[in-house]
Amino acid sequence: MSTNLPSGTVTFLFTDLEGSTKLWEQYPGAMKRALTRHDDIVRESIEGQAGRVIKNTGDGFHAVFETGVSGVNAALAAQRTLSGTDWDEIAPPGLRVRMALHTGEAQERGGDFYGPALNRAARLMSIAHGGQVLLSTTTAHLVRDQLPGPVSLRDLGEHRLRDLVRSEHVFQLVDPALPVDFPPIKSIDAFPNNLPVQLTSFIGRERELAEARQRFESARLLTLIGPGGTGKTRLSLQLGADLLPSFPDGVWLAELAPLTDPALVMQSVASVFHLREQLGMPIDELLIDYLREKELVLILDNCEHLIESCAQLADQILHASACLKIIASSREALGISGETVYRVPPLSLPEAESLSRASVVQCESAQLFMERAGAANPKFAVTEQNAGSIAQICRRLDGIPLGIELAAARVTAFSAEQIASHLDDRFRLLTGGSRTALPRQQTLRALIDWSYDLLSEDERSLLRKLSVFASGWTFEAAEMVCSSLDVLNLLVQLVNKSLVTMDDEPAEPRYHLLETVRQYARDKLLETGESEATRGSHFDHFYALAGEAAPRLRSFGASEWVDRLDREHGNLRAAAQWALENRLEDLFQLTQFLLYFWNRRGYEEEGRNLIREALRRAEQLPEFQGSTDPRRLLLLGEAWQTLIMLAYSQGDNIRAIEASEHAAAIARQLDNKRLLALALAFETSGLVLLGRLEEVNEKLEEGLAAADESGDPAAMGLPMSLFAQAIGATTGDFEAAQARVKRGQDLLARSGDDWGATMGLMATAMVAKARHDYTDARRQFLSVEPFFRDLGDQHRINMVHSELAHIERYEGQYDRAEAMYRGTIKEWQRIGHRAAVAHQLECFALLAQLKADDQRAARLYGAAEALRDRIGIPMTQAERVEYEQHIAELQRGTDAPALTAAWAEGRQWSMDQAVRRAVEGSGNGSK
Repeated sequence: MSTNLPSGTVTFLFTDLEGSTKLWEQYPGAMKRALTRHDDIVRESIEGQAGRVIKNTGDGFHAVFETGVSGVNAALAAQRTLSGTDWDEIAPPGLRVRMALHTGEAQERGGDFYGPALNRAARLMSIAHGGQVLLSTTTAHLVRDQLPGPVSLRDLGEHRLRDLVRSEHVFQLVDPALPVDFPPIKSIDAFPNNLPVQLTSFIGRERELAEARQRFESARLLTLIGPGGTGKTRLSLQLGADLLPSFPDGVWLAELAPLTDPALVMQSVASVFHLREQLGMPIDELLIDYLREKELVLILDNCEHLIESCAQLADQILHASACLKIIASSREALGISGETVYRVPPLSLPEAESLSRASVVQCESAQLFMERAGAANPKFAVTEQNAGSIAQICRRLDGIPLGIELAAARVTAFSAEQIASHLDDRFRLLTGGSRTALPRQQTLRALIDWSYDLLSEDERSLLRKLSVFASGWTFEAAEMVCSSLDVLNLLVQLVNKSLVTMDDEPAEPRYHLLETVRQYARDKLLETGESEATRGSHFDHFYALAGEAAPRLRSFGASEWVDRLDREHGNLRAAAQWALENRLEDLFQLTQFLLYFWNRRGYEEEGRNLIREALRRAEQLPEFQGSTDPRRLLLLGEAWQTLIMLAYSQGDNIRAIEASEHAAAIARQLDNKRLLALALAFETSGLVLLGRLEEVNEKLEEGLAAADESGDPAAMGLPMSLFAQAIGATTGDFEAAQARVKRGQDLLARSGDDWGATMGLMATAMVAKARHDYTDARRQFLSVEPFFRDLGDQHRINMVHSELAHIERYEGQYDRAEAMYRGTIKEWQRIGHRAAVAHQLECFALLAQLKADDQRAARLYGAAEALRDRIGIPMTQAERVEYEQHIAELQRGTDAPALTAAWAEGRQWSMDQAVRRAVEGSGNGSK
């Protein structure tokens, strides 16, 4: 792979060794030596003309040149040397290499090129013969007046290449020193076919094309299935074009989409071959008789609305003709003997985390959007500013080519950002397709209408009800939510008809609707008045699942349940949002069930927002206003307690303390010692962490008494560990603190609370760290990590790793600490723990300062400060003491204006920018 590739308008040279498979079979020993010599000759010829090799394909080369004449000279040099080479025992004419040159706009990514110009060069090469060099019109016009000596161009006329797009006026490079006469070039026109010219290029799909062709080799009937708009027709046409040289009687397309009468299928296929019904000979007999000895490919396009007639016809033809093969495109398989099915996937999508221009343009869906948008508006360009919107468009349209093409057509009136923001109303936005397209392909809604109208009423009903699932579903879930329907049989039919997709997972299959189909079905559900009842059933199922999971989340082996809830996260979120409007009391209970799931997977902020909104709505409901109902009061108290734990877990001690005060007030009103002990335990811990020690003693005394009076080992255990921190901080008596931790562990172990007991072990390690016994702290942190893994607690696993990194820093192992922070800060970023990210930015800054890179330190301190300002979460007291000490040292040793400028620069960084700068390593700043 080459670097420093040319950009802009460039010339591509493609080469390929003709008949290499046969040569390898005949001369295996000689071919190994010959191919090495061939590679050296072609590479030297390319590099001798300042060309760059893009890639070596095994039997050929892809190269790029800044000028067309350089490409021509390289091709001439290579062909002359190849022609004059003695190929040892390989029979004359030895190795014959076909070549092609095409000039166009370069679209480079990661040391490689992509796009229409590259594809055009490949297709042009594919029609050449060994020893022949072909040029496109563009390249020919560029080099015509610069050809060396006796070299000239021979006009070979207009030819259709196998990319099916516009024809190409082809020229042959003629050198008197080389063979000049060749058979007619192998363009589409050289083979019998009726494949239509396509007005747009074939984007991506190299993998799918290769897979489909591989399956076709061993199949009599290959059926391409998939949802509407995924490009089944285009893929079948491209596959047919590529197969042309292999079938003497050609490749023939029968377009069935316009038909509405199944009886016309036979006639439509017969008309492709210009057959007409004759007196005394029915059209079916005439067609079968005509095809009996033919060696051809028949493409039956858009079979889904005529599925039975197409299946019968295909079966008849395949039984009558041994040499004929069929490619069918349909929403569902034809279901006959000898059929091989290939499910056409959507185009590849941009990674959610990679929104830079360079990363977005690498995926097929974005390439399609770019090409179609450029055709609609020549001024359109992909930039760093709109790349994220293009990625959003592609993802929200599920990589469906038709949807992306319709969206790209709107760049004549809207920016990519505007298109992305209006996709919630996609069926109104995505209209105005080509007037020459089938009516169902002119709008996205019409396309799905076409599929929906082909369903039975029960199939439609199930499709509508399945729209309530937000992140896929299991068969069990579908049966529970859609219990009035025969889900077992109907779901299979929807999968077969490509409206539901199925993922094979290790545990059990999981089903999905493409988002576009889901929105369509959701609208239909609302129209029929079934929405509320179906969403209620959806809530009931996932409420029950969360309730079943909740006690297991505190036991070893919980990771399986955490993973299961994570797979259902979208459904849990959708259920909760519906309950906000409809079943608020059940929602409060659901949030308690989900506490430890949110806590394990970094969804604390989502949980906090949901509970705050639920509490706000409760304040406005008469049944909650001033209520003394113990059941409702307890729901509110538990909601505040859940809010406490989520805020505390995020390091937001101020809000945890505020929530503790609400929970404690309700606990006192109910005389609920368990709730009171928990609320006061977190409140005292928050006060200690913020350095508000003067407020601790009264809360500590009441909390300890409440824990003892509760008589509940689980309620007593966790508070004991938290109260231990307060005892250690206020008295400095770490032995007493450790004793409290040990008592809490014993209580939690007795109650069967594995998570709580593990948190007790974590508290033991934290006490060891607080007394500066880093050897013991390290040992205990390492011992507790496997328990958190078994519990599926990614948050605490990263917390352990962070604490180990801190210990390395305390012990002066700065390089080791920094290497560890590079991993932990990215994990905190992924989890969404912004307070932890801010603290670790401060740790990176501190390390930079210790390495005398004060400019980098100031930038990182500034970035951390700005992040803390945005999230409103201050440092803990311990963090503040260390921070102020190092800031004072930095100010003493650094030029004030330079420090201020660097600090201000860091404050401008976003969190993601700051993390990236921290992880990239130290800069060139000096003291």
